[in-house]
Amino acid sequence: MNSQDLPKLALGAFVSGLVFVAISALIFWPLEELLEGEKAARPKFKDIAYLWFYQSYGLWIGAGIIYELAFLLRGFLPHTWSVFVKQQPFWLQAAVALLMAEVWVYSVHRLAHRWAFLWRFHKVHHTLVEMTWSASSRQHPVDFFLTIVGANLPAMLLGIDLRSIALFILLERLYTVMLHSNLNLDWGWFSKIVASPNLHRLHHSPTCRGKNYAGILSLLDVLANTYQSPPSTRVPEPTLDGKPEVVS
Repeated sequence: MNSQDLPKLALGAFVSGLVFVAISALIFWPLEELLEGEKAARPKFKDIAYLWFYQSYGLWIGAGIIYELAFLLRGFLPHTWSVFVKQQPFWLQAAVALLMAEVWVYSVHRLAHRWAFLWRFHKVHHTLVEMTWSASSRQHPVDFFLTIVGANLPAMLLGIDLRSIALFILLERLYTVMLHSNLNLDWGWFSKIVASPNLHRLHHSPTCRGKNYAGILSLLDVLANTYQSPPSTRVPEPTLDGKPEVVS
């Protein structure tokens, strides 16, 4: 890549963020208005700016960090590992990339609620008073990059097909928008495998402490005994007490 490519990459990142925001708005804003009516929270410009930045330049910066770290660390791994990984079918590589990413998301999220140092960054996300699609990326930069880099570095390090990594990132970003949307949706028993908006709303609620840390795979919460089913009635809106959760 030469210096002449930089303006094109910058413009591409700018446009990709706008496209992501537009797609999110076209899908989830009408659903919130249609299904929730007056209960639907109105999008805030600051939250939309967060959403645009992290899904454009944020992802590109994160990708650069991941690439450089993988380049530095790959020399410590046996070459046979990457050869073995590349011989596996695409679906298996994608599944492994998803699992490794979700294990990291669960672990660092749980730690952020228990360790005051990480909570100082993660609590920005918990300033959500009204769940809404537009506030899904309300995050401190440290919280965002710690999550996105740690989630995708193992797959890049092992030489997993880049298409599977890109597929996971797109899936995770859109699913995260849905999880934070103001929609009264639950998957029933399947919520113990894949998280639902009601399940994640409960995590943001003052009635839920030390539970439901998983991103997409709520099965990790079930296995770690940190799963709490959403109640049949809508949970209270979230509040922020400014302190990390110290739970046993």
